[in-house]
Amino acid sequence: MTRHKILTSLAVVLLIGSCGAQIGGDTKDDDEPAGKSSVAKSTEDPTSQSPSPSSTPTEEAAVPEPTQRQVWAANYDTNRRSYVVAVAAALALRPRKVDALSGSLNACRLLDKKLTLDKRVARVQTTFALTSAPTYDQALAALGTTTTTICPEFTALHQTQTTERVKRLRVEERRRKAREQRRKKQEAQAAEEAQAAEEEAMPANVYYANCSDVESAGAAPIHAGDPGYSRDLDRDGDGVACEQ
Repeated sequence: MTRHKILTSLAVVLLIGSCGAQIGGDTKDDDEPAGKSSVAKSTEDPTSQSPSPSSTPTEEAAVPEPTQRQVWAANYDTNRRSYVVAVAAALALRPRKVDALSGSLNACRLLDKKLTLDKRVARVQTTFALTSAPTYDQALAALGTTTTTICPEFTALHQTQTTERVKRLRVEERRRKAREQRRKKQEAQAAEEAQAAEEEAMPANVYYANCSDVESAGAAPIHAGDPGYSRDLDRDGDGVACEQ
């Protein structure tokens, strides 16, 4: 009897375990589609997606960078009055006789091309003044004012070119002075040589008291124009003195 009860209890335990495993598997199978469905739902939900930046209607369009010419024109507008007065003073003209806007933009454009200083000055001499072309130094002064006021990004380049020009002028001036000194020295030497030749060609200052002195010197007869000739020695006046 006791043995029968034990066997019956074991059978009940095994049956309960088998049923529990089947119920757990069914529950897992039921939960998995639900999980997938919730994930798919959240993925398909448009409200859960963050809007892309391009879809934002309030975003402002990118502003393009201003060109160099626009920057120069803005600098001119900002400093127009003082700049025009300074350029006119550099060119020794009245402000109304100066085409400051066109001249300044052209001067900055030439700097952007990195032209030599002499070429820039030559171009500026025909753009700033409305009446007469300025001198080299006047155009150079106008360029300096333009560089510092309208296109200051080229200030270093302008100063470098100006410094190189000053050095070049100093070298040329030293060479010019050296040539001038050599020329003067050559002229003085040539003058001395010419004077020496002239003195050598001139007849010597010879004097004979009488024909005896002429004969003693071995110079008889003496013709007119010869050293030592005199009318006192030429008694007959035929141009020959101390005739034998």
